[in-house]
Amino acid sequence: METLLTPPNIMFTLGIFGVVFSIYHYFKNPQINNDKKDALLRQEVQWTKESNDKKFSEIQANFQALLLQNSNHIHTVDVKVDKVAETVFALSNEITKLATIIEERIPKKL
Repeated sequence: METLLTPPNIMFTLGIFGVVFSIYHYFKNPQINNDKKDALLRQEVQWTKESNDKKFSEIQANFQALLLQNSNHIHTVDVKVDKVAETVFALSNEITKLATIIEERIPKKL
């Protein structure tokens, strides 16, 4: 047992552990860094998606409001056009009555 615990054997064993530990860290540290970067990118993509969803829902709400406003304006214009048409029809009837009265009262020249 005394021959196994000599300083060169201890140094050799520590060297082997150092090499194994160095190789382990060589492969582990980039993986940890990549995992961190992946998590950050995943979070950024999630925030971007949430932001885009919010913007699209606002755009959709604005579009729906514009469609409702458009519909209301079209209805208002239709009502006003109907009133104008009724007024024109009433005026046409009055003009016809006046033309009839004028023809009856003024004799035609032969």
